[in-house]
Amino acid sequence: MLQSWAWGEAQARSGWKAERLRDDGWMATLLVKGPSAAPEAYAPRGPVPPSRLALEAIVEWARQKGVASLRVEPEMGREIDPVLRELGFRPSTFVQPQHTLIVPLESEDEILANCKRGTRYNIRYAEKNGVTVEVGKDATEMERQARASAGRQGIHLPPRSYYQLLLDMLPDCRTYVAKVDGEAVSALLVVHHDGRAYDLYSGSNGHRRELKPAYATKWAALQGALKAGCADYDLWGVSPGPDRTHPWYGLWEFKSGFGGSLVEYAGCWELVFDELRHGVSQAATRARRQIGKLLRRGD
Repeated sequence: MLQSWAWGEAQARSGWKAERLRDDGWMATLLVKGPSAAPEAYAPRGPVPPSRLALEAIVEWARQKGVASLRVEPEMGREIDPVLRELGFRPSTFVQPQHTLIVPLESEDEILANCKRGTRYNIRYAEKNGVTVEVGKDATEMERQARASAGRQGIHLPPRSYYQLLLDMLPDCRTYVAKVDGEAVSALLVVHHDGRAYDLYSGSNGHRRELKPAYATKWAALQGALKAGCADYDLWGVSPGPDRTHPWYGLWEFKSGFGGSLVEYAGCWELVFDELRHGVSQAATRARRQIGKLLRRGD
C-alpha cells in the first residue's frame, strides 16, 4: 500500500516529491524531501519485490540524483540484512512499524474464534451497552480523537488536513467513529488495498472507557474489511512480543487480543552518501518538526 500510486500522490501533496522507478520485474516509489543542496530519499516498504537487483538500481539512482542519503524499508524479514550491509546500508530508526500482527479474514465467526476470550467479551460488552460505530470520512473527528491520545502519550500525530488528504486521495480509505449517547469517544482510520486492510491511525479521548469503545471500532473495521473482500487485516504496529518493559507493550496487549500472526520486517536501513550534507538535511528536518509542533500547539 505504501508503494501504491495513490499513496505516492498523497505524500506529494503533503510536502514530498514522489519519484517512480520501474525496471524488468520490480518497481519503487521514492519520496524525496529536504533542502535542495542536501535532499534525502525514502522508499517506504520498497522496492517491490525487495530483490538485490532492485536495491542496487535504487542505490545507483540515488547517486545520480545527488541525494545526501537513502532510506529503505524492504517488506520482508531479516534475511535481507546481509544484502543491505553489503550495499553499504546501516540500520536506522524505523519510520514504519517493524513488527505487526496480520489477522486472516475468513468469516466473522472465525475472526471471533481467533480472538482472545477477554477481547470477545469486550466486543460484546460494547455492543450490549449501546456503543455505536459510524463509518465514513470524518477527518475532523479522527484528528480530535488522535490528538487526545497523543496528548496523553506525549507524542505528536498528523493534523486534520493530513487525515483528510488520505481520505480524499486513497481509493478505499475510511474512518470508524465509536459513539456513546451521541458523543464520539474513539476513532480509527483504515485503508483497503490489494486485498489487505491497514489499520493506520487511531485515537480516543478516554471518555466512557468502561464501555470498551476501542474494541467496538476495531471490530467494526474488521467486519468492514471482510465485507470489502479483504483477505487479511494488518493491525499495524506492536511490540516484538509480550514484553512488559517495551514502550509498545500496551499496543501488544490490546491488538494481540484480536489474534493474528506476528510479522517482523527488516526495518529501516540508511545509506549515507555525504556525511556533511546529511547533517545539514537532518538539521533542517529537526527544525521543520519543531516548527510543526509549535504550530499544532497553537491550534
